[in-house]
Order: sequence, then C-alpha cells, then structure tokens
Amino acid sequence: MHFPGKIKSVLLPAAIVLVVSIFWIMAESSHAKGKQGGRAAASESLSRMEMQQAGAIYAKTCAGCHGARLEGVIGPSLVNAGSRYTPARIEEIAQRGKGSKKPVSMPAGLATAEEARLLARWLAVNPQFAVDASYGTILQ
Repeated sequence: MHFPGKIKSVLLPAAIVLVVSIFWIMAESSHAKGKQGGRAAASESLSRMEMQQAGAIYAKTCAGCHGARLEGVIGPSLVNAGSRYTPARIEEIAQRGKGSKKPVSMPAGLATAEEARLLARWLAVNPQFAVDASYGTILQ
C-alpha cells in the first residue's frame, strides 16, 4: 500500500506512539497485579481505628493460644504470618480453623467473616506489639 508523503509523516509517529503506549500499559498492569496479588496486597495500610479493632479482636479471640506478642503458646507463632500466608489464607484459617487432625487444633467459627478479614489484613502487615488480653488494648 502506498501513502502520500504527508500521511506517512503522520501515520508512522502515531503508530509508534500507539505501540509504545500499549507496551507501557501492559507493563504497568503487570506491575500493579504483582503488587495486589498474594502477600503484597497485605501491605495496604490500616487506619489507627482498624489497628485498634484488630488488636482487640486478637486479644479476645486469639491471644490465649497465639500469645500476647504473637509468639505462640498452644498455637503457633503468628510473628511474620503475613510473609508465610496470603491475606486470603489467613482469613480462611481465622474462619475455618486449622489442624483438625492434630492433638490441639484451632477450631472453626472463632471469628466472623468481617473479623477474619480485618485480622488477616492486620496480621499481613506484621504488627509489632503486645496486647492486654483482659482489656483487648494494644500496649506499644
């Protein structure tokens, strides 16, 4: 196909811009998916109120077995749980329990779906704190 000189001078740069734009968009999309998938999505920030709510839920529901400092007592340590599990997996464990064939297992139903989601986000950011289990407050 033959195009006049003026059309070539417009089409070629437009085609180059289009191709570069498509590759740039694809690269940005891939980069965003990498940040949102798996453990990286866990790093979304929590508000101060969400941190306090999660700490209170943890103190009431989890600290008895997992320790006031996430160190593990009867249950395993949850220190750096966000680097070992995806937020979705943490949420699933918080709702459904784990280790049903072990002598001491985590029972299902300890957290509501909303509590489990908040606990998963909270554990995913690897909180460094202790909780007062009797009051459910965070002791920084």
